[in-house]
Amino acid sequence: MPSLSPPVRAAIDLVLTTDPKQRRCILVQLLTALIMAVCIGAMAISARAGIADRQHIAVLGALCALSSLTFFTLIRSRLNQRCKDPTLAFPQTIVAQTLIAGGYAVSGPFHGAALLLFALVMVFGMFSMRAGAVRFSCVYTVAIVAPVMVWRARVDPVNYPVHVEAFYFVLLATVLPAISALSGHLMAMRLRLKRQKTALEDALDRIHDMATRDELTSLPNRRFMMAQLEEHALRRARGSLPFYVGMIDLDHFKAINDTYGHAVGDDVLRAFGDQARHALRTTDLIGRWGGEEFLLVLPETQAGEPTNAVARLRSKLGATEVSATAPHLRIAFSSGFTRYVDGEPVDQAIERADRALYQAKSAGRNRSIVL
Repeated sequence: MPSLSPPVRAAIDLVLTTDPKQRRCILVQLLTALIMAVCIGAMAISARAGIADRQHIAVLGALCALSSLTFFTLIRSRLNQRCKDPTLAFPQTIVAQTLIAGGYAVSGPFHGAALLLFALVMVFGMFSMRAGAVRFSCVYTVAIVAPVMVWRARVDPVNYPVHVEAFYFVLLATVLPAISALSGHLMAMRLRLKRQKTALEDALDRIHDMATRDELTSLPNRRFMMAQLEEHALRRARGSLPFYVGMIDLDHFKAINDTYGHAVGDDVLRAFGDQARHALRTTDLIGRWGGEEFLLVLPETQAGEPTNAVARLRSKLGATEVSATAPHLRIAFSSGFTRYVDGEPVDQAIERADRALYQAKSAGRNRSIVL
């Protein structure tokens, strides 16, 4: 399908707006206006043939045009967004049914076709309105059509025979409640599908979270960090900023587990994760690599210094009570960093960072080494 030219696209956007939700409302409104125009056109043809009254058809056409223009203006100006139902389906249905009742009264021998329009409007409405609004619209339609039928059967029995009007009324009073009942089932189905969709989205979020996040520390897990490291390498190949790869190891963690138990060890890991999320920059990434080891990906600062944020983390941890069971316990960590070399496999950068970490631990722990 050929693309639209800029002037045509601009004209369409001017009429329909660029807001997808507003566009849907306007398109439904314009479709309704088109159906009204076709019906008025058909009645105008019958009026020219002398079957219907021209003045009545002209008045009805003017009212249809006025209602269509009014609703289009309300939607196009975004005033509809102040309403509880931005589609304005309920007031449009009431106005449409009223106008169709007027058309029923003036269309003479062709008035039976209006029954199809009554049903068509309700079918349109049942996809946008709540079940209660649909029921009210059905009752309203039957209530306004009944006196019109009685009136026309009295003043124009030739075109509106009593027995035909009675049949039409029974038909209308049967079809509209059926549409209302279907609307209730449709609404229940939509609510059920919406709940199922929400539940599915929640389940997918939980699955994604389980696949990418460490349950204990709430930090990204090893798989996620490897994917992010590969992504950073690809971005660097396209000219992005240099970055550092770091490894952190909690000092004397085995001794903490042996002395205080694994529950306190878990408290230590959770405390480290909490402090890491607050101390590091929003552009920095840290995830649990395994056990008490953590991997970092740090975009290079202007000064080229990767350890500033880690120094803040070390300071915070030194003043943090990590476990209520051992309130005096404070934790420290050693870290090693290396600058990613353009084009190298990320495993090599991780290996260099690991060597730097080993040097930091060999030099007395609680420090950072950059290779």
